[in-house]
Amino acid sequence: MYRILLRIKRFIKRFLKVQAETRQAPTTGTRTKVYKILMLLLAATLISLLYPAEELFYPLEYPRKGEIAFDDIMAPFQIAISKTPDELEEERQDAADAIPIIIEYDRSVVDSSLSRFDQLMTASADAVPTVSTALAGDTILQPATAKLIDSIEAVLMQRFPFADTAAVRRLLQYPEIAGARAVISDILRNTIYFSGVIPDLALLPKEKTRSAVIRIDNREIYVARDKLLDPHRANRIFRSTLKQRALSEPFDVDFYYDLGRPFIVSNLSVNRDEMQARRNEAMAEIQPYSEIISAGDIVVRAGSQVTEREERILEEIFRQEKIVSGEGSWFKQFMPVVARLLLILASFLIMYLFLYYFHNQIFSSNPKLLAIFLAFGLELTLIYLARMIEVNMDLSYYIYPIAILSILITVLFDAQVGIFNTFILALLFGILHRFNFSLVLLTIVVGTVACYSTQRVRHRTEFFKSALFLALTYVLLILLIESIKVSPAENITSLIGQGLFAAVVSPLLAMSILPVFESLFGFTTDLTLLELSDLNHPLLKRLALEAPGTYHHSILVGNLAEAASKAIEANPLLARVGAYYHDIGKMEIPEYFVENQLGIKSRHEKLTPTMSALILSSHVKKGRLLGEDADLPDEILNFIEEHHGTMLMSYFYSKAKELGVENPNIDEFRYPGPKPRIRETAIVMLADTVEAASRTLAEPKPARIRNLVQNIINDRFQSGELEECPLTLRDLADIRESFVQILIGVFHHRVAYPRNEEE
Repeated sequence: MYRILLRIKRFIKRFLKVQAETRQAPTTGTRTKVYKILMLLLAATLISLLYPAEELFYPLEYPRKGEIAFDDIMAPFQIAISKTPDELEEERQDAADAIPIIIEYDRSVVDSSLSRFDQLMTASADAVPTVSTALAGDTILQPATAKLIDSIEAVLMQRFPFADTAAVRRLLQYPEIAGARAVISDILRNTIYFSGVIPDLALLPKEKTRSAVIRIDNREIYVARDKLLDPHRANRIFRSTLKQRALSEPFDVDFYYDLGRPFIVSNLSVNRDEMQARRNEAMAEIQPYSEIISAGDIVVRAGSQVTEREERILEEIFRQEKIVSGEGSWFKQFMPVVARLLLILASFLIMYLFLYYFHNQIFSSNPKLLAIFLAFGLELTLIYLARMIEVNMDLSYYIYPIAILSILITVLFDAQVGIFNTFILALLFGILHRFNFSLVLLTIVVGTVACYSTQRVRHRTEFFKSALFLALTYVLLILLIESIKVSPAENITSLIGQGLFAAVVSPLLAMSILPVFESLFGFTTDLTLLELSDLNHPLLKRLALEAPGTYHHSILVGNLAEAASKAIEANPLLARVGAYYHDIGKMEIPEYFVENQLGIKSRHEKLTPTMSALILSSHVKKGRLLGEDADLPDEILNFIEEHHGTMLMSYFYSKAKELGVENPNIDEFRYPGPKPRIRETAIVMLADTVEAASRTLAEPKPARIRNLVQNIINDRFQSGELEECPLTLRDLADIRESFVQILIGVFHHRVAYPRNEEE
């Protein structure tokens, strides 16, 4: 998977023609200029069209919510403030939900049930004398008497099949039928059927209303929805009421319950048509206007902060003014869009001019310009997402991660480019956010602090230092801005919390995004160099195991190059890391290089000088391939290719002459190059030769070391190997002195300790 991603990255870099900065020759062709113009136009157009433009056509003289009004704003005519569709829908839904459930009470069902109960009790009362006579004087129920009771019971059950059989049989022998009749009838009529019984509570509509209206004849009874009775609940109410009555009128509750329960029947039904009609009527009564503003009324007073209500009034004034004016010509309608595009275009043109005059190397590189535009696009995308959070959660623009662009540009280029692009970003925010001066000021101050705090990032943890600086800046700036706006103290506390959130999130996001830009656009930052300087890197560990002589040589060359770079104010970290990797190509065939032969016979003795030269020069190409496979940045790969330049392998060239080769082709004995193009690769070239040659000194005294270094530098200078890099004669003198000091330290003289004679 890693190799697949690596190939994709290489394809993108080849497509964009991304190279190390040192290999990017200035291009001024027509195609390059066209690409620059296309990038400029495309960036301005995309930002103008895609960035949210809901405020684009809103007049600048009308402040937005949270802004301070500088003058009194009066209503020019009567304004009817319409409710938003969501508000109107919510109010209509609330009005509909307030309509209770309409339930029809069927009195005929109740009368029929109570009538049948009365008939049962009357028929039972009529049969009781006959049963009583048959039972008179009997201590034991005689067969004839039992047969009589069974026949009467059968007649009653035939007439009232829904009645409880056991209860009817007991009723025929019950002496207080009139009392039972009165109790049961009273409870059924005045408790159970007072509001009626619905067949099933699940049949009720699922609207949010918690009340119901029971329509009985010409009157309506309001009851709570949870107080409605279904058969199961009615039976429970019937039993509990019987128990309460039994406290004052002793009777058998279970007998009365079994006797009256069959006469509890459903008599209620939901009138959905009537209910829907009332809901529609209630929704129709909701007015679409929240308030009426008379002409001449002051909408916003000068010096006050605009509220949400006042903002809606101003929006309605503007909308009606557009209607009255007939929307104007088509040119007037599109003029805000054109103006926005031209202002954004002007901002990016200013950036182009700055880069052209002060950083032409960046301006000449289309991939670098593309990286800057992508950084702007990423910043504006994150601001748009933060803006959505701001609107949905009623926050402020202090949560915008505006420091991300400043950090990215500063780390990728330098603080000067970062600060200037921060000002360009502030211009864009002013254009895109209705010339909000507070946001522009915040962007400039916070962005500048971000550039200052990240201009020398050598470790990932330094991003946390940047977060601390940004947090202090946000706190101070919010206190100043909001104090001028006379904001309440509790609001300032909340805004400071939002600013602290942005101060922490911005560096973290920039730190996570930075590797993508480094990888795709060929940037080599100090962070990348520090990671590569770790001697536990797989390539360096492999070099130490497979070519230990080359490994130690590379470490010493790194020390020499670092000291020389400090002496001439070059990049010492880049020089040291480049020196570590400059000879990794020797890992493939380490035994052909003298530092790895460890006293064994040289393999070059059996080879022709031409073949030996070919083998030695091959480590440059092999090193490049190994570096690409390990995803080394181009800045480091340049050290591999340039550390020998096009120098002549004089030993094998002279050997070829000694062996009788007539006029050997000198190009076959040269390294493939190219020559060093920056000071750091030139320093590594000199350090590489000096370190190797210093080992040949029999007596490495300071004078001999100085002469050796001077001769090597003179040789490289006279052979033209340094003609493509910007080293001056003063630089070469400083490099010589730094080399001499390091080598004297390496070959310092030690005191001979006296030997013990006994030993």
